[in-house]
Amino acid sequence: MKRWIVAICLLVGAAGALADTGGDYRLGPGDVVKISVYDHPDLGSEIQMNRDGVITFPLIGKVDLNGLSFAQAEAAIAQALKSGGFIRQPNVNVLVAQYRSQRVAVLGEVNRPGRYALEGGASLVDLLAQAGGASATGGDKLVLVRGTSRRDFLLSQLLGNEDPAIREVRVQAGDVIFVPRMQQVFVYGEVNRPGNFRLEQNMTVMQALSVAGGFNPRASKRSLEVHRTRADGSVEEIDVKPSDRLQDNDVLYVQESLF
Repeated sequence: MKRWIVAICLLVGAAGALADTGGDYRLGPGDVVKISVYDHPDLGSEIQMNRDGVITFPLIGKVDLNGLSFAQAEAAIAQALKSGGFIRQPNVNVLVAQYRSQRVAVLGEVNRPGRYALEGGASLVDLLAQAGGASATGGDKLVLVRGTSRRDFLLSQLLGNEDPAIREVRVQAGDVIFVPRMQQVFVYGEVNRPGNFRLEQNMTVMQALSVAGGFNPRASKRSLEVHRTRADGSVEEIDVKPSDRLQDNDVLYVQESLF
């Protein structure tokens, strides 16, 4: 598990960060900003920030906006216009026309995996929606990787109404959102529909048998065993009861009755 976290972090790289306070978007290299000055339409400009996060604005020349919030960028341009003697009380407005500097990777079992531009205040649900949502093979889990830390969420929590604080978790530039493949169990032997099935939370042996169509006429209802893979790769055989809970990749086998 640690290997894929490291690999994903190396793939995405560091792309800057949002402010810890307030979640304001921070401007960065490549962003295209739209700048207007109230009552001075001739100064309206749409400018792409260079590799250093610097723009060249009419009258005042170069202005470093790298890492600034919208409010800070507006104040920096206004101060330059005022101190240069061009406008006495400038009222500046800065918007992002194209988000290019800060991106989030959405990977794993989603319909459109890739890197997405981060807009101010975007939540985990917003980014998951941009990636087309979880695919048919996706599980009920979402992993948020931020730097060297990770945090797991249930999709049912994010999409439900139980906890608004979880549903509104904000993402930061450089984050990786990963949807793992669904957990599954395998049911074989004397059942009506043998095969692999989604492992639901706290799924029992009886529930797995139910989704596999139940016992067929040849089944021994007393001989239920699970083949479970240990951490070292070896497989152990466990006699189970209908109320026992299953684990990811368990193989439930129903033997044939001898009578």
